[in-house]
Amino acid sequence: MAAVGLLVLVGLQVVGGWVAAQEAGDAPASIVEPCSRTGDKKACVELLSGIPEARKATTVGPLAELYLRAIANQTTEAKAMATKMLATMKGKGVPPVCLEQCTASVGTLSNALAAFFSASADADVNKKYRDLDGFLMGFLKQPPICMSACPIRSCDMKEVTIADKFHQAWKMLGVTHGLITLILSTKS
Repeated sequence: MAAVGLLVLVGLQVVGGWVAAQEAGDAPASIVEPCSRTGDKKACVELLSGIPEARKATTVGPLAELYLRAIANQTTEAKAMATKMLATMKGKGVPPVCLEQCTASVGTLSNALAAFFSASADADVNKKYRDLDGFLMGFLKQPPICMSACPIRSCDMKEVTIADKFHQAWKMLGVTHGLITLILSTKS
């Protein structure tokens, strides 16, 4: 019985992977073209192809915002997990280094994305993107300790999960930087 369950699970993973590949393979040019100007075309196309709104987009701006929302979701999840974990450790000694470092990195990224999305509708769109691009250039230039040194062997699974969420968001940032650069170059 367990073998049948395993075969079904493996079958679902293969079918799921095939469906994702099919969706990315038939991505509209409005996704493929901007993604081809990023650091990771494949990751960009795969992510955006899975978002129905992205498949309907006709300009780069909405694609960048959808990509940024995906990163914001990653950081929101990681921030909630880290905050909860830090609260449970309060008063029980010094929190693990990776947890503190990843919490700080996630917080920094989360704050920058929150500022981007909370800008008023009347705000200068170019300034909004320039500000975020400036942040990304500085943030990407020097990887935070959470990216470069975590997780370590002493991390428990919750810390590893938080670090992994940050690592996923970090990987997506390079693509976002490429999309923002494309937006700014077309608005100049």
